[in-house]
Amino acid sequence: MSALRTAIPQHLRTFVEPQIEQLSLRMESVRCGLYATLPKSLGEGFLWTAALGEECLVSMHLIRLKKPLTLEERPTDFFCVFSGSSATLRSLPNAHTEATAERENVLSFSQTGGTTRCLMRAGDLYESTSITYTPGYFESLRKRFPDDFGDAEATMRVLGSAGPPAEVRAILRSFTPERASLPGAAPYFHAKVLETATALLTRSRTWTEDEAERTDRTIVKQAEEIISARFSDGLTVKAIADELFVSRSRLYDAFRNVRGMGVAERLRAERMGAACSLLGSGETDVARVARAVGYARTSAFDEAFRRTFGCSPTQWRRRPGRSQIEPFRPAGRAAF
Repeated sequence: MSALRTAIPQHLRTFVEPQIEQLSLRMESVRCGLYATLPKSLGEGFLWTAALGEECLVSMHLIRLKKPLTLEERPTDFFCVFSGSSATLRSLPNAHTEATAERENVLSFSQTGGTTRCLMRAGDLYESTSITYTPGYFESLRKRFPDDFGDAEATMRVLGSAGPPAEVRAILRSFTPERASLPGAAPYFHAKVLETATALLTRSRTWTEDEAERTDRTIVKQAEEIISARFSDGLTVKAIADELFVSRSRLYDAFRNVRGMGVAERLRAERMGAACSLLGSGETDVARVARAVGYARTSAFDEAFRRTFGCSPTQWRRRPGRSQIEPFRPAGRAAF
């Protein structure tokens, strides 16, 4: 174990030392990292691992056991991106996804410290390449590149939901024991783990933004259903927000993002469209029209009408060649 203690910082050893011990591996130094083959009494295969600085560990293994074995791990908090065989994916206790291929299933996730156990079955191919980042890795990036990595740690915590981008699979193929033995391996691998982190953060941010837009669309859709059904009932913005269990400011932001208008404007547009339909159909009692479209006071209706059309309801009805306004149609970048 002397080579392991020399080559890998103590807090990173928690990710590989238990496996090395349980698989009876005799790790030997290569130009970048440590390498060992599996004892023939246990099966066939190898493990390669390398610390890239104090806060990142890369590992690759290909193992086929003769007898089943339960590996116990005791990692600290970490973020991981991983490409592995279907057998490896099934063995991960925190992999909440199904394998889609026999090899190179790509997954990303974060985990707090603790003890995990992975069952390795006899005869199955356990193959994986992984990059393990500690929170300190992103703290270092935040200090060096605050504009680009200021929210890195928080953003990485949604990795399990977002999933890694397609280019990560190609990046992970760069990590091999053969490459680790070549000159320049260490700086090459450092560049690749940074490239991976950047790709993951971009994907996570995009997913977060997409998820926020989907949430906004849902809020707006539900609010507009309420408006269309009950605008004549004296409906208020607060009542809509309360029914949707969101704050008025959250409801306002959703409408601004999706419709380019406030929710009060949207409610008024619905009422004005209905008012014009009634006025245009021959209804002469403005007070009755006001009540029919949700205004308890005629003066409030008159004020809203003038703000919308630049004239009173009576003047609008008397205009020669007037036309009813079109009912509200979703428009802009997020029409349903």
